Amino acid sequence: MLNEVRTLFPRLLEQKINALLDEALPNSLKAFQLYKACKAEEVWQDSLEKFSEVLTNFFSRARSERRKSLLDAVLDRPLSATTFESFHLTFHNASVEETQVLKIADWAHHFMRVTYKSESLVISKSILHKTLDALTHPPLFEKGEHITFDDFCEAWKKIVFRFFGKNKDAELAKILNELRLLNTQLETNKDLTNENKFFPTIYLTQTEIDWTTAVRDAILNRTKPPRFPLSRGPQKPRLIDLQKTLRLYEIVFTSKLPEFIRHRENICATILDRCEGLLRDKAS
Repeated sequence: MLNEVRTLFPRLLEQKINALLDEALPNSLKAFQLYKACKAEEVWQDSLEKFSEVLTNFFSRARSERRKSLLDAVLDRPLSATTFESFHLTFHNASVEETQVLKIADWAHHFMRVTYKSESLVISKSILHKTLDALTHPPLFEKGEHITFDDFCEAWKKIVFRFFGKNKDAELAKILNELRLLNTQLETNKDLTNENKFFPTIYLTQTEIDWTTAVRDAILNRTKPPRFPLSRGPQKPRLIDLQKTLRLYEIVFTSKLPEFIRHRENICATILDRCEGLLRDKAS
């Protein structure tokens, strides 16, 4: 299992960081800006406190369910499309769950400590947490979404330098080089796959989009993925393939056999890749 995690660590880390926005709420400044925008557009006349309840209900839903119609139903009148676009959250204006950030730091620390058999301070929970904190609370001039593994590495280098100067350069460089090699291999494999396998645009119904999104979110949160909502099951080849992988997922995650357990992270990554591919290739 550790070897599977090692191979996929850069991609899993990216997914875990970006998934923080799926459960985030607007920070206090963003919430106030949205309130003022709705007041100016005269779609909301009640208090800020009541509007905060509207925001909590809206952002508590999965991203795929955050539709304009939900807001229109609780506002005084329909919201303009332009103002609705301002409800998009990034790390610049979101309040992420701190316990989830700490869990990612703990996961990354455990992986690096065991993989590299090191107790170096550059991979301590504290340093990794500060790195994630820098990524999830970026300055205005830095990226606020679609965080990549390279973004993590650059933030990590800055944090290590801030606390240790150049004293830990050699220790950090050794680990960074190995991790970046893994990331390069993943990117190369992805490019080769894209060259050898062409997926045309696929038409998905809203039910199929919602299911695919729910499966992706469940895998990211390590919760039980939902069954396909229609009794006849999926009919499109790529959705059928996803369902077959989910059946394997159920077997592996309920088994206590080592030969199954070690494949867990690899299967999760496969499911996530297929979900992202479906959502990316769907006809708009």
